[in-house]
Amino acid sequence: MKKTLDYREVPSLQQIQPFFPQERIASVAVVEDSDRHPKASIKGDISILVTEQEVARGPITGRYTVETEDTREPLFVLWRTQNGAVLNCSAQSTAIAFDLSGARVGQLWTPVITVQVTDADTHDTIISGTFVQIIVRTSGSTGREISPLPLG
Repeated sequence: MKKTLDYREVPSLQQIQPFFPQERIASVAVVEDSDRHPKASIKGDISILVTEQEVARGPITGRYTVETEDTREPLFVLWRTQNGAVLNCSAQSTAIAFDLSGARVGQLWTPVITVQVTDADTHDTIISGTFVQIIVRTSGSTGREISPLPLG
């Protein structure tokens, strides 16, 4: 069996693609911003002292805000927590109601709160989380006799 190559002329790019007048074409260059380092952190009621009477009245509410750096608006925000209810899941600032029913003096509750922030421009997603320390004390105590754990 004899193998031969059949050489044909390859069509040029102009023959394959239709002709576009150069004066009507606009070129757009997209430049990546490699110096961006998006960050998110949670600020708010990280250490809360409550009395048994406050716990008996209902959920304990903390207020939280996500602070961002190097992100571009509009941001997509999603709050989550354990042992609580986020009152506005998609706002940059929200309140979270923690249900401590049955908590007694001396108990330390450490629910976790997280926020997910997505940059509208690049769709980069940042997730930040923290522990909230909620300490149940007697109504007459100052809270100084209970020292919260350091947060690292």
